[in-house]
Amino acid sequence: MSIVSTHIVAPEDDPEEIRAAIIVPTYKHSGLLAEALDTALAQDTDFAYAVVVVNDGCPFPETDRVCREFAASHPGRVFYLNKRNGGLSAARNSGIAFALDAFPALEAVYFLDSDNRIRPHLLQRMLDALRASGPEVGWAYPDVDKFGFFEFCDMSGSYSPLEHLFRNVSEAGSMASRRLLDTGARFDESMRQGSEDWEFWLQGLERGFHGVHVPGTGFGYRRRGESMLTESERDYRPILTHIQGRHPTLFSVKAIARAEAAVGRRYAVFLPDRAVVRCTTDPALGVEDLPLADFVRRALRAPERPEYAACPGQLVAMDSTLYALLERHKLLQGVLWTLERASLQASLVYGRVTVEESQDGGVATTWAGVPVGLEDTVPAPLPSGGAEIVALQTRTLLDLVRRQPTGTPQLEREHNKPCAEAHLHLRLAVPDPIVPSWTVDAALVSLYDTLARQWSIKAVGGWAAAPIDRYRAGVATPRDIYWTVHQMPTALPLLRDGRQAALVVEPGCPRKHDTALRMASWLRERGYRPHLVAMGTGKTAWTLEAADTLDTVIPFPMPLVLPERPLTRREAYLGTPVRDWDHDEEDLAVGTLAAFDLVVTVQHGPAHGLMGRLRKLGVTTWALLGLPEDGRTAADVVNGCAAFEHAYQTIVPLDARSFRLCQALALPLDKLRRWERAMGEGSDPDWDACPALAESLPTTTNLAPTFSAPTPPPSA
Repeated sequence: MSIVSTHIVAPEDDPEEIRAAIIVPTYKHSGLLAEALDTALAQDTDFAYAVVVVNDGCPFPETDRVCREFAASHPGRVFYLNKRNGGLSAARNSGIAFALDAFPALEAVYFLDSDNRIRPHLLQRMLDALRASGPEVGWAYPDVDKFGFFEFCDMSGSYSPLEHLFRNVSEAGSMASRRLLDTGARFDESMRQGSEDWEFWLQGLERGFHGVHVPGTGFGYRRRGESMLTESERDYRPILTHIQGRHPTLFSVKAIARAEAAVGRRYAVFLPDRAVVRCTTDPALGVEDLPLADFVRRALRAPERPEYAACPGQLVAMDSTLYALLERHKLLQGVLWTLERASLQASLVYGRVTVEESQDGGVATTWAGVPVGLEDTVPAPLPSGGAEIVALQTRTLLDLVRRQPTGTPQLEREHNKPCAEAHLHLRLAVPDPIVPSWTVDAALVSLYDTLARQWSIKAVGGWAAAPIDRYRAGVATPRDIYWTVHQMPTALPLLRDGRQAALVVEPGCPRKHDTALRMASWLRERGYRPHLVAMGTGKTAWTLEAADTLDTVIPFPMPLVLPERPLTRREAYLGTPVRDWDHDEEDLAVGTLAAFDLVVTVQHGPAHGLMGRLRKLGVTTWALLGLPEDGRTAADVVNGCAAFEHAYQTIVPLDARSFRLCQALALPLDKLRRWERAMGEGSDPDWDACPALAESLPTTTNLAPTFSAPTPPPSA
């Protein structure tokens, strides 16, 4: 690839003094290029800067003529590079390489496409912002004032590494610092369909840098109906897949969860008896208590100004005594997760909690859920009747406030979602009395009234000037990012240190529970933090001694809210029935397990169908087989696993007979492992020679990048 540079440096324009370069790639825009270069040369700065225009092999002679005339008319200010066509990324990279070589004092590079334009104060404000920032800031980005088709994209608010993972908040017209470029960050020249700037800034994020927003810079983006951006949106999934493939450490489920925790909290738990809203993602890692008035201001602000994740997206109301009880028995995160799942299927979930004394001295939970008003199309009032828990998405309550700021609130069904009732039955060794001072549904009405009053008093109606694109405003929800990146609506926010292991069991199966608890103890001895995931319908029980072995108990009742849907297709593998998941239920089941380092299915037939997706997400998967099971033969059990053998790294037969069945059904021998705490003793030479399970333990944890701790936004 040849590059021809035609420039003259005047003695008074010493390249040793140039602090910033404006790189202008051009291709087939000769009619617009002159305007872009005029605005670039009109910058009002207190430092020397240069303009580097890169002709990316444009076939129009007019483009070459415009570039040469500007270079001749502005010696030492405009530098012209003419290269063979390689695409926008290659043109920008050529400009970067030239600027770094030609200007030793260079502090930053600004990217201006040849069909855009800038106001005279832009360059000064952008470089001032970089100079005033710490070493962690690698680039500055503006608001996007679109012309042609008029629109204003407000990019304000604190920079969010989480938000940047699922939409490009640093669009065209941004400035890269020298410190970022010196790390080797360059545009991906294989990207020819758009979004190459997004991938470039993600390189900076991966290298430990952040961006900083600069308001009022005067960046003008020409918006045309058939622009390259429009073309990229028409074929967006391959572009996103390419970007994710370039940055796997940024887009893993664990990395996203850490980014989510770094910028905000997922759950807002309204404790009406204390008049506070407790914000948390993983209660074991801390909470933030907000006075009710502060939470109300934060919630009302969310749809008006971009501050992604400043307001938790999931709202739960419960009395503080119930909160303390759930926390004491390691149930709090599991309950919050279950209510979040239910809120994806129902507009509002109100729950009843029953507590009774356990006869065996242990702890047991049972969930049951029913839809309410499934056939109704008429809006219904907020429920009443003494519920102990109420859950809904924060945006649902805000939408209700906007639609009905006065009078009795009438909850409309959202996207055909019913209301729902969920019943949590707890059996505790020493039952704690729950004597709430509030009925929680009354607390929800009180919260609604507070929001509505503030809405009216503050006249929260937004800016009344030019039309504003508010696609970045609104209450944050996990679906915003997890659906875009991994095609699931949410993921369990498990953020604890160390290697996390999930033991997946069916409720109501004591043998499987005992085996899972023995496996949990074995894993904890080897440095794992075990969690019990009860996936199914029925009672989940464990002893107080077992509670010391487990970090949490995560329920996954099936179904929880919506009635079980009849399967349109019954699957069978070599005659063995195989569970066919409902799509929504499968997405939520995968989201429950995606944050773990290791998932062990304890002879759980339905869970086999989830393992393929989990392996693609980087989760290590094991299967334990060989427990007696009512209604199923040992061959059925092994055959059901064999249908999904490819999705498991390790299969653990628990006795010699199961080991022989695994061989007979052609499970790969290199996947079979013997657990020293299995039931069967040595009586079969091949079984005795089976490699030990400990050899399958991963030696390292797939650690996610560390992001800065969240800084609470101003309450006003």
